[in-house]
Parts: sequence; structure tokens; C-alpha cells
Amino acid sequence: MQPELEIITKEIPAKGKGYMWIRRCWPDQVDGLIRQGARSLLREGATEIYAASLDPAAPLAEGSGDGYRLEFRHDMLRLERPLDRTCPPPEGKLTLEPLSREKVGQWLTLYNECFFDVPNSASCGRTDLERIQAEGSRCGLAMLDGVPVGVYLLGFQEADPEIEGMGLCKDFRGRGLGRELLCSVMALLAGEGFGRTWLKVSTANALAYDLYRSAGFVQTRLISHWYQVISEGDLLA
Repeated sequence: MQPELEIITKEIPAKGKGYMWIRRCWPDQVDGLIRQGARSLLREGATEIYAASLDPAAPLAEGSGDGYRLEFRHDMLRLERPLDRTCPPPEGKLTLEPLSREKVGQWLTLYNECFFDVPNSASCGRTDLERIQAEGSRCGLAMLDGVPVGVYLLGFQEADPEIEGMGLCKDFRGRGLGRELLCSVMALLAGEGFGRTWLKVSTANALAYDLYRSAGFVQTRLISHWYQVISEGDLLA
């Protein structure tokens, strides 16, 4: 079997973070792939490196390898809930405004601000947005008294829609608007006739995780374990 490793460098310029996915390999190939991926990311300028394995036959675990150490950081989970009468209703504080061409720049600025510190989050540019929309996703702004305070992104690639992303600007957090935004998005999807929704969340994003659980979302799948790759020698040697 030919090992398959995906290297993600996109977040290095802005955040210094590089990622690697081990998609398939034999267990005795893991150490070599971690070293290969770490070397590649370090050459690209990464200051933090994270790794996960999607191959159940080759799981990662905490401990030292050849010139590096793996430390567990967080899990990525899939949470789901029905869109039924048990959904907490929005209070009407926020208005969801579908994205218009005139506000693309504003949406991108807000999106990148809202998700900058979220684990495993990816920055979004105009090309990314065009690709997302071409794949059928929809996005918009969360408005408070006519002022944009957050964003949402909805995916429709599966039978049940995904809440791909929702976030608030830092100045408007801690006011209960995160829950209001979630309830508003669920009400939007329910009003369009969908009976269920889902989302992905990191266990390191404690505030979001607690919010989703309190709103009735239940874990249905563990997507991945993520580890930080810490150099214990010269990986570039």
C-alpha cells in the first residue's frame, strides 16, 4: 500500500500553523510520514505543526518518535440534532441577511476575524468563497440593529444541512448572541423544511462545544484526534 499524506500550508502565513493528514499507511510507516510532513511544514515556515490520522489501522498516540514528540491537543466531533419543536426559538435579537455581492468584502473580513483563533479553522479568501458557493453552500451576515456583528455558513452537500460555521465579532461576545445566532440558523433551516442538522466542533473550543450541547446537539461521531508535533531534535537534518 502506498502511503498517502496530505500537507496543509495555507494557515502558515497568517497563523504560523501547519497541518498534516495521514490518510492511509501501514503502522510502521507512521513515524516516517510524521517526519516527512513536519519537515515539509517547517520548510514552509510553520511554527506550530498539528497531525491527525484518518486511517484506523494507523492511529497516532502521545509519545516520542525519531526527533519529535506528539502531544494530544483536541478531538474533532460531529454533533447532530433534530429540527423539531424541541429547538430553542430565537428571541428576535438578530436578523440573518443572505450575502450579497456588495458585502462580500465585509463578510470575508468578519469571517476571518471571528474564526482566527478557532482550532483547525481555515482563513477564507474570495477564491475560497467562490468555491464554497459553487459547491452549494450559503452564507450571510448576522445583523444587530442593522449592524453586522457576525457571520454564518451553511452547507448542503448532504441530505441534512451542515452548520459549517457561525461566529460573532469579539466585541459582541458574552451577551448571549452566540446562542441567539445558533437558534436563528436552526429556525432558518427548519423553515425551509429540513428535519435535522449537524456541525463539527473541536473539544478545545469549550465555549462553542458547551453552547451546542446546551442547545440539544448530541455527538454522533468522533471525526479525528489531533496532536501537536513538537521537535525534539533537528527534523531538517
